Amino acid sequence: MSQFTIFVSGGIIFTLLCLGLLGVSLHQNKFRLLNGALCNMALLVSGVTMIIVIETSNIKWLNSLLVWTLVIISIPLLLLYTLQGVLLLWNAFTVWRKESHTLGNMLTLGLGIMVIVVLPLMRAIDQDLFSKNSVTLYNAFVVPVIFYLVFCFLAFITSFLITRLYRPHYDRDYTIVLGAGLLDGDQVSPLLASRIQRALDFAAAQEKKTGQYPWLIFSGGQGGDETIPEGVAMSQYALAHGAHPDKCLAEKKSQNTYENMAFSKKILTRKQIDLNKGLFSTSDYHTFRAAGYARYVGLHIDGIGAKTSNFFIPNAFLREYIALMANHKKAHLIAILLILLVSAVNFLVGNGLQLF
Repeated sequence: MSQFTIFVSGGIIFTLLCLGLLGVSLHQNKFRLLNGALCNMALLVSGVTMIIVIETSNIKWLNSLLVWTLVIISIPLLLLYTLQGVLLLWNAFTVWRKESHTLGNMLTLGLGIMVIVVLPLMRAIDQDLFSKNSVTLYNAFVVPVIFYLVFCFLAFITSFLITRLYRPHYDRDYTIVLGAGLLDGDQVSPLLASRIQRALDFAAAQEKKTGQYPWLIFSGGQGGDETIPEGVAMSQYALAHGAHPDKCLAEKKSQNTYENMAFSKKILTRKQIDLNKGLFSTSDYHTFRAAGYARYVGLHIDGIGAKTSNFFIPNAFLREYIALMANHKKAHLIAILLILLVSAVNFLVGNGLQLF
């Protein structure tokens, strides 16, 4: 058996294995980072395998098609890579003009400064100090960690895109609407209004199709700068926009997403509502992490997401990614420590140093 046949067969088997595991993982939990990782690996390996098969086929038109496809894909990716720092700073400026000046809304600014200033400076210093080394500190330690973080981020983005394919059935008994900050102490913000409207649209569509209107649980406590609980403001807004008065409930004590789910579950249990026949409504970028909290408290439900303004998408996804990594910080810390350990061995061996 030739090396070509072994390589292609291995690529096909690996791709099928990833897709099989992806199917099992999706069946268990649609909102899981592993889904994106498996999908990305399947796409990468199948893509490389296909390129090799086409390259060795000697079919001219197929080779030409491959070249043009790679060129069309590569040009925007190269532009994005080259201009990423500038684009991040431009987005940070836009968010600064349109949103509140909180630390959470300055993530693209911080990343832009890191890409344009910090990383090039680190690399310049490293090359100056270790120019004679075969393996520099930057290449040995910084690059592998960046690769790991980018791998996880791409897995997160792919996992999110997979969840966007989900369309809930119109057989739900309830929808939990997750709160966000109020404006001027008692006014529903545009972001929060979009979450409420998403739940109202689903409830109306279900009623039209089945005649059953689900319970709506508006979940959110009272912040330090708010005059009423978010749950109350949300309920009032929903009633003014067509919600059924006898199907609205307000949860008034939660201060974060975990408490949104946990305290709403108590209300559902008290009302004897079937815990397994529900949904939650939030912003689209937040559905992935919120689903994790729902499952953590014992609510095996999926989410529906309200559209996010385009200018806010980069910052929103960065924030969710950081929060998601923080939720599993022990696992990621262990992974990074292992990477650094291997990097240390690579640095020492690459520069001809004896380990023992």
